[in-house]
Amino acid sequence: MLQLRPALQLSQTNFTQTPADWDARYLAAQSVWSLEPNQFVVEDLGELSPGVMVDIAGGEGRNALWFAQRGWQVENVEFSSVALEKFLQRAQDQKLQVHANHSDARTAAFILKPSLAVIAYLQLPFAQLALALDNALSQMSHGVLYGVWHARENLNEGYGGPQAAEVLPSVAELNQWLATNQLEGEVKLRRREVSTEAGNRIAIDVTLLASL
Repeated sequence: MLQLRPALQLSQTNFTQTPADWDARYLAAQSVWSLEPNQFVVEDLGELSPGVMVDIAGGEGRNALWFAQRGWQVENVEFSSVALEKFLQRAQDQKLQVHANHSDARTAAFILKPSLAVIAYLQLPFAQLALALDNALSQMSHGVLYGVWHARENLNEGYGGPQAAEVLPSVAELNQWLATNQLEGEVKLRRREVSTEAGNRIAIDVTLLASL
């Protein structure tokens, strides 16, 4: 059954992008993101047995839909209602049953209890990003928490992504978050090829994989 939850009140932050900003961005293009799942999500999580997956700040739901196609129960937590409408339509077109949760990633109450939480390219100042990670962790009793972001190194050494260091997490910050929460996990810098009109470029991402 397709399900949409009301939005929660956004917490205070110095990061200026709002749901209205993202609604406008999603209205301006048929697809803001690729229809394919993130390559590192596929590489690192593709062998997991189906379970319950929550896609945090999942946008149009490219990762959630990929998991749903593979037999997972999925929920997309997203604060843009336009993105969620696209997600629900794509799920309906593919005859997939999904859950849509119109909420802020930092405060969302999940509909499902995940065995896998994925947070992909939620680029916030780290104190704000940590709230989203903490919120996900608090609603998991077991499984895998996985994140991928444009890395701090991408600003000067890579291609694309936000051009502001404050929203690019570092390896040290993510490792400190693991240590603070006494989690076993791995943080890695990853290189990803991007096709542009000027030829192929290299983007630098950072991934986090934590086992609960």
